[in-house]
Amino acid sequence: MINLLEEIGEMLNEHNLNINDVVFMVDGNIVENEDFLEKYDVCYNHDWGLCNFSNIQVVIDDYTWFERTSYDGREKFVLKAHPILSDYQNQESHTRYFYE
Repeated sequence: MINLLEEIGEMLNEHNLNINDVVFMVDGNIVENEDFLEKYDVCYNHDWGLCNFSNIQVVIDDYTWFERTSYDGREKFVLKAHPILSDYQNQESHTRYFYE
C-alpha cells in the first residue's frame, strides 16, 4: 500500500518542485491545492488491479506535466512535455530528421 500524496511529494522532490509549483487537474478541471490534498490523502495498492487515479494530472507549466499511467496493473506518474515547435521551425527541412 502507498499513500498517493506521499507518492506525489516524492515525485515533486525528485524534480526540485514543491506543491506550490504545480496545478492539480482532475478530469480536466483545475482543483485547488487544498481541496486536492484533502480529497486524495488516501492509501491504495499501486502494484495490482485497475488504475485508481487515471484522471489526475499534475501540471508544471504550459508545456510540462505529470500524467498518470498504468502498465500491467502498476500505476505511476510519467513526466510528459509538448514539443516546442519553435525549435524546429527554422530548420531547412522538417523531414531530414526522419531520413538521416
